[in-house]
Amino acid sequence: MTSSRLEQMQANLTLAYVLNNAATDRVGRQIKHPTASQVKKIIVDRLNGSKMTRNDRFEIAWGPAIVLDPNGEAANVTVVLQLAGADEYTVVTSGTNFASPLDVLSDFSYDTLEPFSAYVPSCPSDARISAGTNGALYEVLKTPDESHQTLVQFLSTVPPSSVVNVVGHSLGGALASAIVLYLKNQSGLQSLTYHCQTFAAPTAGNDVFAGYFDEQMRGNAVRIFTTRDIVPMAWNADSLQEVKKVYSDVPHHDTPENVKVAVDLLSVATASLKYKQWGTSDPSGPVATAMEYQLDADVNKAILNFQAQVGYQHIDGYIACLGMARSDIDIPPPAQVNPKVGKTPV
Repeated sequence: MTSSRLEQMQANLTLAYVLNNAATDRVGRQIKHPTASQVKKIIVDRLNGSKMTRNDRFEIAWGPAIVLDPNGEAANVTVVLQLAGADEYTVVTSGTNFASPLDVLSDFSYDTLEPFSAYVPSCPSDARISAGTNGALYEVLKTPDESHQTLVQFLSTVPPSSVVNVVGHSLGGALASAIVLYLKNQSGLQSLTYHCQTFAAPTAGNDVFAGYFDEQMRGNAVRIFTTRDIVPMAWNADSLQEVKKVYSDVPHHDTPENVKVAVDLLSVATASLKYKQWGTSDPSGPVATAMEYQLDADVNKAILNFQAQVGYQHIDGYIACLGMARSDIDIPPPAQVNPKVGKTPV
């Protein structure tokens, strides 16, 4: 990996993690009914407190647009960040907030597919996205920021030669892949140059959606995942089977039997839906650029509990694989893990 590519990934991971924690306090507690001004200050402070984004390298050009649950939790936060001194904008949308029922539902609403043609009428009629991705996408696109502009309305005001990057981690990554296709096909936004970079994303849709994404974004998108993160293994019926042995090459880190049973049930449930990650096909055509980037991760041997290991790999695993320290990103500290039993204290 070239140093410039690594630095780009480090910066984008930082942006994604800051947005994932944009409605949390310093110890990681969710802020109830967060205001736009609160969230904006958190984002600006944490960007300037992070190694790859400090010194006002980015400024908020639009947002934050906050999707709230009825219980007052921020289900999603989306911003557009402008790179200092350039017509380059990055749309960053947050990943799963486990305190938000709406967000958790989005991650696990895999058993129904919805037509993507509701957003991009020109796409193949059988291109479909998960109900979870669909619901979250709808909310993000319709939610305005404090200026009463939606994302599309704001982007229609930027110079037509601008570059627009779309970035996200976890559910935010699945969302990013749908958002970029929506923007790219919007009237009035087609002169912009689009790029997409996702981390730890579950499959956003079926094989036809994946093929459509590859066709539209070849050479301008990369999906980053690690060998130890189980989230990108969902919801493809075959890749889900990898969960059964994801850590088993390390002593005392076998996948629990109840998880293996659940994996088999999920594989059966999703097989007919034909979920597929974009970027998995061999590059072809005039621009033969790989669209997936696999990072080789190590099992954290101090964490014996399977669920705690899963959580570590989904967050800290990417930081480690990209040669960063947790302190390089100004986000709340991780939950403490008992190294003897691996359980996270309540």
